[in-house]
Amino acid sequence: MKACFLTSMMALFLISCSQKTKDNSTENSSMMSQDENQIIIDGNLAKNIDSLLREEMNLGFSGTVSVIVNGKNILQNGYGWTDSLKTTAITPLTGFYLASTTKGLTGVATLIAQQNGVIKTTDPLSKIDSETSEEFANITIRQMLTHTSGLSDEYETFGATQRDENIQLIYKTPLGKEGDFNYTGAGYWLTAALIEKTAEIPYEEYVKDNIFRTAKMTNSDFWFELDEDNKKKYAQKLKKFPPNEVPPNWGFRASSGVITNIIDLQRYFTALISGKLLNDESLEELFGAHLTLGSGIGIGYGWFTTKTSRKTTEIWSRGGEGFGHNSAIRWFREENVIILILTNCGQIEGEDYEANKTVSDKIEKLLFEKDNIK
Repeated sequence: MKACFLTSMMALFLISCSQKTKDNSTENSSMMSQDENQIIIDGNLAKNIDSLLREEMNLGFSGTVSVIVNGKNILQNGYGWTDSLKTTAITPLTGFYLASTTKGLTGVATLIAQQNGVIKTTDPLSKIDSETSEEFANITIRQMLTHTSGLSDEYETFGATQRDENIQLIYKTPLGKEGDFNYTGAGYWLTAALIEKTAEIPYEEYVKDNIFRTAKMTNSDFWFELDEDNKKKYAQKLKKFPPNEVPPNWGFRASSGVITNIIDLQRYFTALISGKLLNDESLEELFGAHLTLGSGIGIGYGWFTTKTSRKTTEIWSRGGEGFGHNSAIRWFREENVIILILTNCGQIEGEDYEANKTVSDKIEKLLFEKDNIK
């Protein structure tokens, strides 16, 4: 697959920004050069997107956005506040929970494990886990990652802090009909457990070694391992939970538990589609579609494909949490455009969808109307 990004392009752009003269910076007052907050607003199109996002901020949006066009990061900025008291502004360095966008990352980790000979997505559970119950024996990893395994969508393992406890609670829950699409995190929890058991390394370390370090994601980690109440580093939750109501569920590591910032998110997706994490065959398997729903949505491993109104392909992954954090990666492959968004504002403007969708939809419209992208 052709690489859409080059790290050197970013470096050259940042260097050019730092060398702007005072006269030039005055002439382009809305163009913010590289600084300690990693802000980028490059060109008229980026300025228009920035203006749109500032309007959205007035309507309740808080989060970070990165827009990449033809391999160039034209916008990378933060909007709103990390906290409800509005004491700390969001910057590109602010961390957010990925929520279910984490599942796409788990899909990547699974295929890295397959490339490394740790597991195969065609393997039945009985081949990998000797303790698999008879009912679950023939379920494959591919079925678990495409939500067609029959696993329940309930949180039976809520509060299970140990891997084996998590597995056994999944096995105790009766399966639904195999082959039917039923969105669930349990298949991702179980896949992560199998990677950990087979690779003989903690799942978090496997992800850090094979994804975070390779993609140079220096500000990413897992839920419950960070000082998440530090509002200078992390966007706060809309809803606070007493510590005893949110135990460190083992399964969260693979289904919703990664926290990152927009810079690392861009590094991750750049590394992914440029072949630094997966080969072409694995990328094709990751994105799918392994099946297509009646709505036209194609199902991959934590990734989905749809056709745009322009009859082009969009590959995407998104997620949201009840405490407000939500995120999306949207790749318009043929048009060579990527929109990345991390937020902590839940739903805004009375919409039925979380801000990652409503706001990125507006960005998409602005990008593709009137031939803005050449």
